Amino acid sequence: MSGKIPKYFITELLSRTNIVELINTRITLKKYGKNYQTNCPFHHDKTPSFTVSYEKQFYYCFGCNAHGNAIDFLIKYENLSFIESIEELSIMHGVKIPFENKINNNFYIKKQNLYLFMEKLCKLYQKNINITDSAYHYLAERGINQRMIDFFLLGFSSFNWKNFSTNLHISKELEEKFIHYNIIHINKKGYKYDQFQGRIIFPIQDLHGRIIGFGGRSLNNSLPKYLNSPETDIFHKGKYIYGLYQVKKKCKQPKYLLVVEGYIDVITLTQYNINYVVSPLGTSTTSEHIQLLFQNTDIVVYCYDGDDAGKNAAWRTLKKALPYISDQKTLKFILLPRNEDPDSIIRKEGRDAFQKRINNAITMPKFFFKCLLRNFNLSSSEDKFSLSVRALPLINSISSDTIRIYLRQILGRLIGILDDHQFEKFLYEYEIKKTYRSQFQIKRTPMRVLIALLIQNPALSTVAPSIIKFKNLKVKGLPIFLEILKTCLSNPHINTGQLLEFYRDTKIINILKTLARWDHMIIQEEIQNMFLDLLMNIYDKILEERQEYLIAQERIRGLTIIEKKEIWSINKALSKK
Repeated sequence: MSGKIPKYFITELLSRTNIVELINTRITLKKYGKNYQTNCPFHHDKTPSFTVSYEKQFYYCFGCNAHGNAIDFLIKYENLSFIESIEELSIMHGVKIPFENKINNNFYIKKQNLYLFMEKLCKLYQKNINITDSAYHYLAERGINQRMIDFFLLGFSSFNWKNFSTNLHISKELEEKFIHYNIIHINKKGYKYDQFQGRIIFPIQDLHGRIIGFGGRSLNNSLPKYLNSPETDIFHKGKYIYGLYQVKKKCKQPKYLLVVEGYIDVITLTQYNINYVVSPLGTSTTSEHIQLLFQNTDIVVYCYDGDDAGKNAAWRTLKKALPYISDQKTLKFILLPRNEDPDSIIRKEGRDAFQKRINNAITMPKFFFKCLLRNFNLSSSEDKFSLSVRALPLINSISSDTIRIYLRQILGRLIGILDDHQFEKFLYEYEIKKTYRSQFQIKRTPMRVLIALLIQNPALSTVAPSIIKFKNLKVKGLPIFLEILKTCLSNPHINTGQLLEFYRDTKIINILKTLARWDHMIIQEEIQNMFLDLLMNIYDKILEERQEYLIAQERIRGLTIIEKKEIWSINKALSKK
């Protein structure tokens, strides 16, 4: 408690808080004698060992020894800091925190003001959409009705801040507050602008309904097509999920959540009474997203496009989610037909047909092996072993014994080992070999796999897009890759042995030799596709870093003509992802 927040205030806050009600809004508790019980949310719990005492206002797990009061629960369950947990309880009870420490008090006040002015701007955007024919017409063309515009607080930012400010009668005082909190910006010429100008606005809300940021979709297809608010003291896009507040308004504990990729997808499906749709703010799924989803439901259904990019994104999501899967928490997947997204397909098929897709979603085990088997030929003994080497570390990352055993049994049948004792022997031998290999192998990363593929197949250099101009960016391993790529391009018929000779007395020769004999476990027919997929992912990351840098520079000093051309070409390239 360290004096930053008065002890008396924390004591009073806890006295107002019913720990049973607090926990029961997050996980379902059942009455057991004078206490309440459930499966522990902090470890894999086969039988209910998590006990909550109303009398003591305390929780305790007999399995993992997790324990504490309401503040401790929020810290552990929602990954909050101590002060953030106090803020959460303060919001619940509608009180302000009387910080003793001036610095912390100022930071708290700044956050509260950010919420206030984001709310004011949201209302201005909402008002503006109703007086702007072009914005309203765009949403009407997309089939979005007034009920959804109101439910999701949709708005519009005019193409010019001066017009926006004048039409909505924004006072100079409020305008100055927007500028002070970096919500509205001024360029070096003194021109005031909104980074979302000319865009449909999708307000992003936290679970309390507070506006923490915005997403914007360009009305005239200028690039980038979609834009999110920058990170602030109240907004971290890797931790929030669009539409979750709206879902929770309708159902506190939804049976499942359907995760789609876009704002419009969420809104359209909700309009068709699919009332459990969310989106990770147009970004890749993070571990924080997965934990947040599982805190609110037991089943998460991911919906992706059925093309290679969609399948790869689904596989990345599954791998990231494996440590959080349990007997109670699982994933399912929907892969849509090519060139379709949730918005387009539900308009073609209707709600019932789309609901059928959800009901028939691919289960986690089926999808797991479906993805794995894409790169293996099970008629080959070597590929069977390679499959097990690839699959077992992923299976072992799952905390549930039941699911691990089940997936291992499927793996055993796939590689032709039907006897359980025989498979356990195989697993033991695998662990011994893995321990032996780990002494000699380096960690597998996308960049190292990329370099290994190029060293072993120098002709791949001819299909690689040019990324030489990004050589100064700080991407780990990129300088080595670019150096080898340059050598391969300069020597069109070079082979692996010759390539290594180029670097005999250099500092990187040992790593190159290791990668030259690295078993990347990719069948020959898929090597070029894998190489391009890895390269394009890295290339996109490089472009995004450069885009962020140029956007930041534009706000600080403006861009040169050359830089403007560069950001235009970057935006164009990223829009084709």
